[in-house]
Amino acid sequence: MLTGTNLVYTKQYNLRIVHEVVRRFGPLTRADIAQRTELTVQTISNLVNELLALGLVFETDRRRQKRGAPSSAIGINPEGAFTLGLDLDRDHLTGVLVDLAGSVRQRQHVDLDFPTPMQALDLMVQTAESLMAAEGLTPEEVSGVGVGVPGPMHRAADGQGYVVNPKSFPGWHDVPLAAWLHERVGIPILLENNATAAAIGERLYGAGQQFRTFFYFYIGSGLGGGVVIDRQAYTGFTGNAGEIGYLPTVLSGDPTGTDETPHVGTHFRLPRLYQLLRSEGKDARTPDDLARLLSEGHATLLEWMDDAADHLTGLVLAVEYVIDPEAIFFGGRLPERVIAGLMERVAAHLPKRRIQEKLAGPRHLLATAGADAAALGVATLPIYEAFAPAPQVLLKKAAART
Repeated sequence: MLTGTNLVYTKQYNLRIVHEVVRRFGPLTRADIAQRTELTVQTISNLVNELLALGLVFETDRRRQKRGAPSSAIGINPEGAFTLGLDLDRDHLTGVLVDLAGSVRQRQHVDLDFPTPMQALDLMVQTAESLMAAEGLTPEEVSGVGVGVPGPMHRAADGQGYVVNPKSFPGWHDVPLAAWLHERVGIPILLENNATAAAIGERLYGAGQQFRTFFYFYIGSGLGGGVVIDRQAYTGFTGNAGEIGYLPTVLSGDPTGTDETPHVGTHFRLPRLYQLLRSEGKDARTPDDLARLLSEGHATLLEWMDDAADHLTGLVLAVEYVIDPEAIFFGGRLPERVIAGLMERVAAHLPKRRIQEKLAGPRHLLATAGADAAALGVATLPIYEAFAPAPQVLLKKAAART
């Protein structure tokens, strides 16, 4: 069905545009905002006044212009909204409390060893309550909670998010984590694949701001990916776009897709790497341990990096040919030095494996948010949902769902 729009939805879209411009480039005068958005000064004045009334922006001291009276500048009000981000994986839970400007106000991290769903739920509730208490906030003062989980996941017709038996989380099949958490904390919950969440964080607050289209390789307890197209996160039909770690390593694998099928992401599971290193008598349980072993030039870790880069090169080429992005980011739980080492190895492989007809490839960049990328990304989900200038806001059906 072709869906039209009207002035109500156009106004909502323009509000988001103004908010995004102020967030990225502010503080700005109303005239500056009008110039950047190509909207009239009167329209901008009306929209800014509405954002001021909502407490989402504030007016700074007046600036002296070249001509005429001084003009005040508009900036994002950090106190305008607070959100929580909870990044859950097999080996950790990281929680952050973020303000509207994207600054992390509070952070907590705990190492885990394969928690059950109820153990994880209890810890997430405790973490959320502790973060709010540390900032002196009540649940009513928090706009939403973003939760990052390993994929795959499923969004049901009722909008609820379910964890669907990720390889790194046996026993987590069809866990209604979002509904459980909402019942316990009383705050709106948004569940997202942690790789997509990391990509959203990079898009809003990192180097991803300068690109319209990019892919994000996320290495956590396995390998995942996040897709951003035309500055919007693309999650696909079931919410699992970018789950590149589930690609088979060989075409002769089990066609039924059972556990016997060898997947490329298996190589990137950090718990398996830790176990391998411990079998050699090395203390390896956290990313910091990997950084230490790399500085020591540990042979097994270097061999793992060589093999990982070989797998990663084929995936990079697949992303190039299917999406043709401007940039590819590499990030996740690995230490930056390990990720940088993987990038160097991939760069060395690409000229030999890329087709000659492809004259240029995307830029390869180290993600800027570090090990907290997914936590920061999911914390921004409520803000992203509410304020990102997504084109679907213009559609009546889409607007009716929000």
